[in-house]
Parts: sequence; structure tokens; C-alpha cells
Amino acid sequence: MKRIDDRPRHAQIAADLRAKILSGDITGTLPTFKLLKDLYNTSTNTAQRAVALLKAEGFVEGQQGKALIIRSDRIRITDAASQLEPPASTITYQVLHVGPERPPSDAAAKLGLADNETALLRKRLMLRDDDPVEIEWSYYPESVVTGTALDKPPHQIQRDLATAPTVLAALGWRHHGLIDEIQVREPTTEELQTLELPDEIPVMRTLRTITDAEGTVLEVTVMITSGHLYGVRYHQTLTPPASA
Repeated sequence: MKRIDDRPRHAQIAADLRAKILSGDITGTLPTFKLLKDLYNTSTNTAQRAVALLKAEGFVEGQQGKALIIRSDRIRITDAASQLEPPASTITYQVLHVGPERPPSDAAAKLGLADNETALLRKRLMLRDDDPVEIEWSYYPESVVTGTALDKPPHQIQRDLATAPTVLAALGWRHHGLIDEIQVREPTTEELQTLELPDEIPVMRTLRTITDAEGTVLEVTVMITSGHLYGVRYHQTLTPPASA
């Protein structure tokens, strides 16, 4: 049976406009309400409700009666490989918790933990221009990082300068491989409140496993990212097939 889109009309229009903004088909300013009304064969009130959703999500901004500016700068496409490098100057972190904790089952399996065995957790909130965009739960083998700069409690951290690659490299462990496993789902209450998400916005859950050159797991991170403002770019150099 063909799926029927039974969402309210303003939600359908907002979804179409959102897709056009993300693809770059609409840039600069949003069409006027009159144009939106004609384009979608709808009422002015419905067009206004659709735009109100986009404003709540941060895609557009402006005042009544003026051109609505599209905030393309709010949409961040992250190169997965760049996550091994220090963050850009617009990115800051708040360390929320540091201490031993049992990871989720999939993260514990990556770390090879026995039943009820814990790992060192560093929970952080990433902010972009002071707006919360990602919660990170980074788990490390306790045998590797206990007593290092990664093991400091939050109240001892003035600024979060101790990046995991730097600390692990000083211990002789170097990041080499990275695997991301990504799911999209509805946010939990904590995620919705911490990331200040608008209604009906999904989150992107990334399970990131980082290994050294020998394949030893050095870090497993669960990242919950605002689904409406973030994307991920992957790139790979393809080797041409050998000639027959």
C-alpha cells in the first residue's frame, strides 16, 4: 500500500523548504509569504506556520514584514576524518562528567569489556557559537588512561585543553583507524533538553571506534548530534580495478 503523507500541511511545506535549503536550491532569503502561498497552493496562515517551524529550528531568521534570511552558516557538514584534529575556533566544550562507568552494550563490546566491567567516561557538551549541538560520551580503557590528564574531574579543568589524541600519543598510543556507525532516531528527554531541540527533530547517534595501527581499540565515543543542523562528509580514494 502506498504511504500517505498525513502530516499537517504546514509540516509538509516546512519539510519541502528544509530539503531545498539543505541542498542549496534556496539561498539568501526565503520566498515571500505570497510566493509560498502560490507555490504550495495554500493559505497565508499555513505558509506562516511552516516558516515558523524553520525559524524555530534556526534555518531562517527575520522579523515580520521583512525578508527572512536563510542561515546557511548554521548548517555544519563535518568531515569525519577531521574529528581526530583539534576543534575549530568556533567550537568549545563543557566537560560534564569524568569517572568510571559502564558503557552502553554496543560500546562495551567494542572495548571488549567483561560483564559489569567499567571504562573511564568523559562526558562533554559541544557548543558551536555558544549553541549546544552535540553530547559526547567518550569511553577509554581504564588501564590506559587512569591517572592521566583525561582522568581529571570537571572541577579541576579550567579549559578542556587535554585532547585525547595528545594524551594517548604521549603514552605511546596513536590514533590510526576510525569507524563510524550512524543511526537516526528520536531524542531522549535528556538529549532534547540538553541540545535545546525544537519539536519533532531527530538526532544522529554516531558510535565511533578509534584504533591504533595494530587494531587495538583506544577510544569508543557515542555522539548525539542535532539532526537538523549537522551532517557528515565521508571521502575515500578508490583504487581502479586491475585490468583483465
